[in-house]
Amino acid sequence: MTQLTIDDILTRGQGLLTPENLDDPRIDPAAQESISRLNQGETLDQICALALLSGVKAEAGGLMGIFGDDSSDAAELASLLDTDPSTLVPSGADAVLVSDPDSSTPAIVFRAEARNDPIRLDNSLPGVIRDSRTVLSDAADLGLVGDPADPKPWLCTWICGMCALALADGVPFDEVPVCLACLTCITGSG
Repeated sequence: MTQLTIDDILTRGQGLLTPENLDDPRIDPAAQESISRLNQGETLDQICALALLSGVKAEAGGLMGIFGDDSSDAAELASLLDTDPSTLVPSGADAVLVSDPDSSTPAIVFRAEARNDPIRLDNSLPGVIRDSRTVLSDAADLGLVGDPADPKPWLCTWICGMCALALADGVPFDEVPVCLACLTCITGSG
């Protein structure tokens, strides 16, 4: 079995972080800019950028979207949760993972005030991905990976992003389930 490194995962995903791929209605324009800036940063920021974009693009077990708490998407999500959109992001936080009760696909919701403060947004979005990595990895539909007849590059990139975050966290062996799925995607075996 080939051992992947974080650099291998980043190399596989870097070609996906293009302006065309970032231009997605499910990603708030401020979040698109944040992802682009993160991609120019340190290794962990690059992994988070890749995970943020591929999470939305993966659709199956990834992210519903990345949007501000003042958006129509946040209003719709808050309505499903029987709450006000302004309460989705907890006090003291700038972004949070919010799960729709009718779907296994969560969204990242950020505080509207962070939209105009790139430093806040650039710090909060990777924090959500890192802090929620285990939940997000567990929600990924690993049954969809590795089918050569129906390749899913965004899903595989999402899985690889979760794998890279697991490798980077320094906790031994927590990466095994998601990294096995990552290797399945790369080798195209089911």
